[in-house]
Amino acid sequence: MTSNCPICDQPIPATVAHCSVCGFPTSLAIEALRALGPNGATASEMETAAQPAPAPVIAPPPTPPSPEAELCAAISRDLQEKLDYVRQLGRGSPDVTSEMCQAAMSEAEGRVSEALDVLRRAQRSLQRQTEEFLARRVKSLEARDEALRASGVTFELGADLARLRDALHNGGTTNTGQLLAETEARIAQFESDWRGLQGLLRQIDTLRNEASELGLPLGEIAGEISDIRSRLQEPNLTEDALDGIAQSAAQTLMLLHEAIPNSLEEELKRHESAIDRYPEDHPASATARRLHAEAARHLKRGRLTDATHSVRELRIEIEKLDQSREAQEIAVGEGGAAAPAPVPEESEAEALQRLLQKARMLAGRVRTLPPDSELARDAAVQIREVTDLLRRREVHQADDTLSRLMRMLAAAPEG
Repeated sequence: MTSNCPICDQPIPATVAHCSVCGFPTSLAIEALRALGPNGATASEMETAAQPAPAPVIAPPPTPPSPEAELCAAISRDLQEKLDYVRQLGRGSPDVTSEMCQAAMSEAEGRVSEALDVLRRAQRSLQRQTEEFLARRVKSLEARDEALRASGVTFELGADLARLRDALHNGGTTNTGQLLAETEARIAQFESDWRGLQGLLRQIDTLRNEASELGLPLGEIAGEISDIRSRLQEPNLTEDALDGIAQSAAQTLMLLHEAIPNSLEEELKRHESAIDRYPEDHPASATARRLHAEAARHLKRGRLTDATHSVRELRIEIEKLDQSREAQEIAVGEGGAAAPAPVPEESEAEALQRLLQKARMLAGRVRTLPPDSELARDAAVQIREVTDLLRRREVHQADDTLSRLMRMLAAAPEG
């Protein structure tokens, strides 16, 4: 006889001791089927099914908020929007966060009326603080505009400040804040551009004064400088006008950097010819040689102010040399001494020999300089230049280069 396993519902013969699928004992099959009941349900499941289902729990409808609670929520939203707005205006902006937290705690504890009073006080406080904050910022802008006027320039800010004052007077904090941010950004740009232009003007004035003291010709550059000053005196300068003036100033400064070096180079050539009339070991001309070398070095490195100072001192030394020379000539004339015999011209071979000896002597002097110094590098370059000139038998150019090198080395300390 075959029956089904009560566990896996597989057919099992009566002669088998265990189910071949799940291993359930065949001898317990009758008791297991009896315990499962009809349809395979257990006794505990049948008891549970016989019990009646519990009635569903219906939640009571939510209590609508009171008018005071709704008013608290509306004021809180308004305060939060205004706080988000004023925080965008930067440091020192009004803040009523602590009052809002106090009102929220009171409302959570059921004291809605107390919370409403706190929020109303916070609303009035925020309005007053915002107006005072905006008034201080507008006053700061007016002070910055006055400072710009005191520095000698008037920018187109009057209309912006007038609109700010009107908006603040009419109580429109949102419009006032927007105008304030725009005006602050504009005046900050004016201040930055004006500082940059002032730097250019200081450089121009310094170079112009140096050139004027030396009597260097500036030509049309003086007119350009006057035109820049005149344009800065115009009222209500705009961003475009200031940018145009800055471009003109930069171009004028560039012209000065071109004109002054050319004039200084021509003057140094004249002084070089005057110094070359004296022997290299002439004591009275040593200072002039040193100043000439300094001026040439400053000019080569673009230090125009230092170059003009050296040229000014060099003029004084050249004048002293000329006066000393004139005094000697007068003394010789009064003493009736015979004029010195003319020095015979040397041949090209003699000139080459003399210059080679001079170059060797200067090369020895260069080797005593600190190897990493700029003077040593410049001197080495000129020694190589002299060598090339002598190789090409360009005697006069080599002689001039060696003379410049000697003056440059005379300005350097020994060792």
